Amino acid sequence: MEEVYFIKFAIMRKIGLFSLFNLLAFVAFASFPVESQMLLTEADPDKFKLDTLGFIIGILTCLLLPYSALLLFIKKKNFRGSLAWGWLAGWVLILLIALLIFIGPEFMFLY
Repeated sequence: MEEVYFIKFAIMRKIGLFSLFNLLAFVAFASFPVESQMLLTEADPDKFKLDTLGFIIGILTCLLLPYSALLLFIKKKNFRGSLAWGWLAGWVLILLIALLIFIGPEFMFLY
């Protein structure tokens, strides 16, 4: 009978210590002030920003790469870099799809 009480006491002590440490961690995390000005700062305007349209066009025209290179003459800011990232992503997607198709019947991902 005493063993049952000892086991219950040990379990309750572990739960109590766990709760205490969780409370201390929560209080310690919440005690540091957060400056709202740091969170609202704008990004550097000279830094590269991905152009979504250029990226999607790059993915869709990666197979037509010699002809779609004419799109590099568009003077829109960050369009050329996004187009190049889109070409790279398109080739990676093509490579992954080819790998999944030709890897064999042991992997049934496409079925």
